[in-house]
Amino acid sequence: MKERHEHILGEVVRAYLGSGQPVGSRTISQQGDLGLSPASIRNVMAELERQGMLASPHTSAGRVPTDSGLRYFVDSLMAVDPDINRQLETSMPGHLGNASERSMLLKKATDELASLTHFAGMVWVHEQGFNRINRIELVPVSSEKVLAVIVTDSGEVQNRLVARPREIGDQRLYEISQRLNELLSGCSLEEVRSRLQREMESDRLRVRHLLEDLKRWADAPTEGQTEMFVSGQRQLLEMPEFAVVDTIRSLMAAIEEREQLLHLVEQVEREESGVKVFIGSEHALVNMEQVSVVLSHYSGPANIVGTLGVIGPRRMHYERVMPIVDCTAKWVSRMLSGGLNAK
Repeated sequence: MKERHEHILGEVVRAYLGSGQPVGSRTISQQGDLGLSPASIRNVMAELERQGMLASPHTSAGRVPTDSGLRYFVDSLMAVDPDINRQLETSMPGHLGNASERSMLLKKATDELASLTHFAGMVWVHEQGFNRINRIELVPVSSEKVLAVIVTDSGEVQNRLVARPREIGDQRLYEISQRLNELLSGCSLEEVRSRLQREMESDRLRVRHLLEDLKRWADAPTEGQTEMFVSGQRQLLEMPEFAVVDTIRSLMAAIEEREQLLHLVEQVEREESGVKVFIGSEHALVNMEQVSVVLSHYSGPANIVGTLGVIGPRRMHYERVMPIVDCTAKWVSRMLSGGLNAK
């Protein structure tokens, strides 16, 4: 994208995030030192609309950013004020540093996210019942299915029915089992996911679909305790974006039922690190096109994985919300690694 187009897109997004109203060329010419006439700015905005970055909500000359426009802004144009990170690093110890138990820490983190952003804060934790895999066996069930038997270091046995590769006989399945044990025995789930991914990319075993099924198990093993803390839902009711009955009803149902949100959480868990932003239609939450979700992975002891973040309007100040989520995740990781009580 041309530098002029980027500059004007950034100005439109910032003005829209501040007011919630369609932005006209005259507004941009008055608030920025672009050296361009309103007519020239209008031409650029029309080009950005053709590119799918802006949209005209009605017949007025004003435009609003689309999901694509907001995505480009977040990924390429947004600059986080370093003072925000410094302020958060200073305040977090006072808010989270006196938690003596894990559940207390996670609840405090949820409240802190809601308080700082004025959105709904969410913290999800998954405590695994095991740390590492001891061995894995592939047991033939039929010409189309194989039973993957995974034995963990705690002695627990987990089973997953996976697709059987075509024309793979029992002897070949045994050889694949041997190779998988060499590859995965003694590995944590994170290591299992990483090694399976590399094996799929190389495709040395020629059983990519089977490995994909095993990786899906490693992404969400059928065990352990899952818990979610949510705070600040009522704050959303005061925002104009949530005045639409279908939107707020769908959002409250998603928070209550949690299944849709956990699909987003699973995506974040597969990421190495960093903050992940789902803008509007990107998250596929039903009837919630005006909702954005900002999440980050945090880490604890070897058997604890988790995600935290906020749910709010699509029109949020991402440059402020993202560092809040990032800093909270880092502080929760530090506190968990410091040996909090398990309760």
